[in-house]
Amino acid sequence: MSRLPKLVEFFDVCMNERGASIAFAAVQVAAWYTPATLSRLMGASQGQVRMVAAWGLGMIGDESYLRPLGHLLRDEVRSVRTAADEARRSILFRTQSPWHRRTAEEVEDFLAAAELDKASELADQLIEETELRSDAYLLRAWIRFCSTKWEAAIADCKKTLFIDPFCYRACGALGQCFWHQNRNAAARECFYESTRLYPDFEPAHLALRMLQGPRSLA
Repeated sequence: MSRLPKLVEFFDVCMNERGASIAFAAVQVAAWYTPATLSRLMGASQGQVRMVAAWGLGMIGDESYLRPLGHLLRDEVRSVRTAADEARRSILFRTQSPWHRRTAEEVEDFLAAAELDKASELADQLIEETELRSDAYLLRAWIRFCSTKWEAAIADCKKTLFIDPFCYRACGALGQCFWHQNRNAAARECFYESTRLYPDFEPAHLALRMLQGPRSLA
């Protein structure tokens, strides 16, 4: 704990000083801490400690830390939850290979242009070339969702959650698939689980409010 003030200093510099480089902050964090140390700090009693530990882990941690960060998504302190969410996103992005990143961007461009067949073909390649990446399966789930291939999208959402049980977005997407199939009870369960995983995920709260309306069958 004696080195904690240094971590707080890195955080404050990165957040508050103009021209502060995230890359520079990451170098500083790596010079003072190991991912294992930051992971232990995430169990501290002080919310500020948990927050900056999650922030630091997002800079230097690898995919093995997605699960411990996932537990902080439902922390009692909102700033800790936000830091954990951003750290998980950072790790997933940073651990992508250059080819993975380029391909994912191409898939998203095709998806935005409604060229779903091209997006699907590239997404298949992405999954084949990456080994159990939850973000690759979730990306293909959205393509299948947009193509109204509900069962295929459901399969990809479930695969995403198998790899990363804390992926609240996959849980919410699964609920949307069930809702489009008029399986409202199953959809509601998914949306509730999504808010349990990450209480600040507003789309899931909105979906639950919608399910209270006239379309609700269960």
